[in-house]
Amino acid sequence: MASLAHHPDLRPARINALGEFAASIAHEVKQPLAAVKLNAEACMKLLERDPPRISEACAALRVVLLASVAAGDMVRSLQSMACQRAPLRTTFFLDDAVRDVLQLLRGELRQHGLALHEQLTLDSVQLQADRVQLMQVMMNLLMNAIEALKEVDADRRAITLRTALVDGAAHISVEDKGPGIPAALTERIYAPWFSTRPDGTGMGLAICNSIVQAHGGRLWHTSDHHGTAFHLSFKEYTLWTPSRS
Repeated sequence: MASLAHHPDLRPARINALGEFAASIAHEVKQPLAAVKLNAEACMKLLERDPPRISEACAALRVVLLASVAAGDMVRSLQSMACQRAPLRTTFFLDDAVRDVLQLLRGELRQHGLALHEQLTLDSVQLQADRVQLMQVMMNLLMNAIEALKEVDADRRAITLRTALVDGAAHISVEDKGPGIPAALTERIYAPWFSTRPDGTGMGLAICNSIVQAHGGRLWHTSDHHGTAFHLSFKEYTLWTPSRS
């Protein structure tokens, strides 16, 4: 009897799965590697100054370390998703994870001349979730906002990032003032392989949606010609209160 691994009917599915996994890795590690490059170059320039700006160079190196760890973590996360393993849940402060993502993207924001307005109000909110996967979602949404703003006028080149408790859920929103997403594409943008950009892999939002659903959350967006806002909502969270001695 022929081996199932070599059954001709399974080959297209295996090839598609392999292609999807390869595209996912390429998409997810692209930004951490870009952060490594940007901050390593910045570090070299700071050290070549006379006198060298040691403290700023050390700060750039800390981002290089954070980005290199993030890239490895994201590959392991995608491997787990491909093997359909349950998310590796830990307890962490939501705003701390968001700040780590922003640390990785500061150079990208500066490079494109984009302003970032932060309204993080959930310092006491903890999630029990896969921290790496949540960071993947945030990075994807922020990179989509950056891409949307590359061709707009200077007075619209801003991203607003908010965290808040909304209707009994921990809510995160990423808002841009880009051209918006056509209504006809509202459902398609979450499908694998679909991208509105010529150089896009079409995996970013598909990965985001899969991660959020695996955590019992919800991902959606609102959009018009004034811009786009992506929203994340998690109903399961805890409020941290300091213990009294």
